[in-house]
Parts: sequence; C-alpha cells; structure tokens
Amino acid sequence: MHCCIIYTLVNKKVHEAPQFFGLYTALIVLGAVFVLIPGFPLLTVMFVSQVLNGMLLPVVLIFILLLINRRDLMGDFVNSPFFNFVAWGASIVTIALTLVMVGSLLRGW
Repeated sequence: MHCCIIYTLVNKKVHEAPQFFGLYTALIVLGAVFVLIPGFPLLTVMFVSQVLNGMLLPVVLIFILLLINRRDLMGDFVNSPFFNFVAWGASIVTIALTLVMVGSLLRGW
C-alpha cells in the first residue's frame, strides 16, 4: 500500500487522475486571479492565511497522528512508542500555544 497519496497522484497522467489535476489547476488559476486584481491587499491575505494555518495546525496534527498509528493503514510503518511520545508531546505544546494565542487575541493583549 502506498504511503504517499499525493506522490502517487502526481506520477499519474492527467487522464488517469482528472479530479486531482482539475482541482490543482483551479487553485493555481484562482491564486493568479487574486494576484492580478489591482489594489488587492496581498500582505493582509498572506498574514490572515498564515494565522489560520497556525490555528488549524493542531487539528491536522491530531488526525495525522491518529492515521500514522493505524496498523491496518500503515503496516510496518506505524510510529514507535518513543516517536509517539515525542509527536503527541509536540502536539500538546502546539495546542497549548494556539490556545494562548487565541486567548490573547480575544483579551486584546
């Protein structure tokens, strides 16, 4: 079973994975359209997108760790107990820092 779906899709021809390449092309075109709009606040959009990425990171980390620990999905490539300890510890720290950031934004610090 392939571990990396994106790598598998990128290696296919356009007619073999039309949904993937259609979505990929649409996202590039949409990004280009926004860049070409005169007066569009690009720095504000970049800043807001990075803040949202940081806030959604804990959710993504949790799902990735749940998936990487499924033996039926990953086979022999599941996390070792030590790496699970490190990864869950880093996730807990990331969640705590995200909550501190959201709390400070809500309080106006």
